[in-house]
Amino acid sequence: MVRMLPVESVERKLDMKASVLVGNYEFYYAAGKLAALTEVEAGEETPPDELKAAVSEALEYFETADERQAYLIRLLERYRPNELQDEDTRALFLWGLTGREPLDEREER
Repeated sequence: MVRMLPVESVERKLDMKASVLVGNYEFYYAAGKLAALTEVEAGEETPPDELKAAVSEALEYFETADERQAYLIRLLERYRPNELQDEDTRALFLWGLTGREPLDEREER
């Protein structure tokens, strides 16, 4: 999987204020972005349904600073995750959280 694709997709959606999240890869990246902005009681290892619950809870207290953040919230509120969770979802959450692509574990060896 090319991890850059969901990252670019979410970033474009935030700029255009159009579309919806279309899969757990985009969801985990967007949740990581939210975690960088507020207290999300979850991380990259959190199963999809639990991550959705943690995101929903964090959104109750989050105040947006701009239109991109407001649309990020809209995307996250509307998304319903499926059961997919793998090394790519974990990496994409970290990418959203830190703002940079995490090193691939295979490359570190």
